Amino acid sequence: MANKIRLKIVLVAGLLLGLSSTASAFNWGGRSTGYLYEKLFNNMGEHYLSLLEDKATDNPNNLTSDKRSICLKRYGGILNDGVLDIRIALGYFDWTTGSNVGYSGRSYGLSPSMDIGAFEALKELLTSRCSGNARFCGFQQSSEGSSVFVRDVMIHGRRIQARVEIRFSSQSEILSDNLGRYREQQRQRTQYMENYFSKALREADAVFYFGHSRNGGGPDFAPPVFIGSTNKLDYSGYYKAQRPGFKKMLNALSSGSKQAPVLGLMSCASRDHFLSRTRAAAPNSGIITSMDVLNVDEVYTAMIGGVDALLRGQCQQSFYQSIRMTNNNQKFITMDGMFE
Repeated sequence: MANKIRLKIVLVAGLLLGLSSTASAFNWGGRSTGYLYEKLFNNMGEHYLSLLEDKATDNPNNLTSDKRSICLKRYGGILNDGVLDIRIALGYFDWTTGSNVGYSGRSYGLSPSMDIGAFEALKELLTSRCSGNARFCGFQQSSEGSSVFVRDVMIHGRRIQARVEIRFSSQSEILSDNLGRYREQQRQRTQYMENYFSKALREADAVFYFGHSRNGGGPDFAPPVFIGSTNKLDYSGYYKAQRPGFKKMLNALSSGSKQAPVLGLMSCASRDHFLSRTRAAAPNSGIITSMDVLNVDEVYTAMIGGVDALLRGQCQQSFYQSIRMTNNNQKFITMDGMFE
């Protein structure tokens, strides 16, 4: 997502409790509560899941023969090993406003990170009790680690083990720490995330990137690059000129024998920035993108809707509806190559 992000936040008393500004090196689980933006992401996710609760789950047998055939073809390769492997890569998701960010008398400095709070919220949503027909819920933490969650789901009459793995990019919420005392830890975490994302593109059934587009320079897992000593991001000289994250993504898609059947690029204007060349590199992948510089809730909730749709085995119309359950999502979220 470009850093021209419009983040809709209503800060109320008690919204942020016991805020922590650090995360120990490679402690991928983080803490269960208290990160900046965590409660916000949790509230947005809970609201969107409430919209999905009443949505019916497709039975392919009720579709016309041509639509049934296309849907079963899409899921055939995904489900043939009995495991639905979904991986979510949270980019270095800084909130860059051009000035220090403060709340309740405390300064979080320039460009505090949102991805740690999003990680914690997604964990809570995944492990929450299910209500209605929603399936982005009911997971248990896997013995693999604190970032992997598993549950059984019924998809098209088959019992499938769903596996959702989530990783985040920021070493702490504080940019000055990530560029200073945690510099080496942040370098290692960024490298880990770049490798994680590339590997997921070659191995997983579905991959979702949630973060900044960096005006075409992303997906990005590193702290922001500024113009000299200013607080303005270097779009023209670095991100748009070099497109480092996009080149790495295309290389990953082109270097393996397998490509993720589903790819969600949950960042601002990702359709304009990434779709054409990504579809050329991965012509058989269904790709979810956004069509404008958006509020963070639109790409975040569309990601939740996309994962929920996969967990149900939703087909053409129902899958599209799942990522577009709000008025803004209907305007700005789209999907290409999934069921064509």
